[in-house]
Amino acid sequence: MKVLVIGGGLSSEHEVSLKTSQMIIKNLDAIKYDAQLVIIQKDGKWKFGKEKPIDLGSAITKISREKFDFVFIALHGIFGEDGRIQALLEWLDLPYGGAGVLASALATDKQMANLVYEASGLRVPPYVVWKNKKRKTPHVSFPIVVKPIDGGSSVGISIVKTKKEMPAALKKAFRECRRIMIQKYIKGTEITCGVIEDKKGHPAALPPTEIIPQTATFFDYRAKYATGGSLEITPARISKKQIKEVQTLALCAHRALGCCGMSRSDFILSGGKFYILETNTIPGMTEASLLPKAASVANIPFPLLLDLIINAGFRK
Repeated sequence: MKVLVIGGGLSSEHEVSLKTSQMIIKNLDAIKYDAQLVIIQKDGKWKFGKEKPIDLGSAITKISREKFDFVFIALHGIFGEDGRIQALLEWLDLPYGGAGVLASALATDKQMANLVYEASGLRVPPYVVWKNKKRKTPHVSFPIVVKPIDGGSSVGISIVKTKKEMPAALKKAFRECRRIMIQKYIKGTEITCGVIEDKKGHPAALPPTEIIPQTATFFDYRAKYATGGSLEITPARISKKQIKEVQTLALCAHRALGCCGMSRSDFILSGGKFYILETNTIPGMTEASLLPKAASVANIPFPLLLDLIINAGFRK
């Protein structure tokens, strides 16, 4: 099968995406797949192998001419997880891995995702959305979390404990997005739970992971990707009843958003209650990433995980 792996991208998660794409290329079974990597550079040019970078129009022509059987999206953030690259591939009539256009767009927009979560009975921390950075700061009770509406890898997120810290946090978030979310800070245990679909298309929750940041007060960019940035325990050190509950919630989020093939939802366990924070439709696939680690605990090696994602892409 001729597979195109797309990495890099235009977002602030470019470097993480490069690592994800390289891990996918490395672990795709060479007997089953003829894999080729294309990197979308930060300037928007597409670079196929050692060839000269080309613009989007030329890339579309090349992809059509090469007649790929499948596209493995390894892009994070804008143009990768927000439905745009998915729409392009739909237009080209190319099967691809992960969520479709609508599910990608819903999950990326934290405000829309929260509306879907709440309609599905999931518990969401109280929040307000702020669109105008020149407007007077809304009245809030500290501590709070300030974050961009879209994006991932905890880029642009701050935990704000006092009014004095607000200007810097707002500036940081608005640098990533024109809309930001100000959400009540829920102190508790960070839990993430992945979902993958089996060969018959049935979604199943993986063992949940407990996350204990070592370099920050929450699971920020450095804690996620730096060596020793966090302690990750799979399965999480919670009761069997709570493990089953968070798996049910992750499956609920996966289905409610309309995800396909894979997803990973993040939660806070506080006072015996799970609060959902977000769902990742294209979770990281680096050596430090949580989805492949949880799959490994469930006796699903990386190459098989990639097979399942590809199989799901053809069913979409």
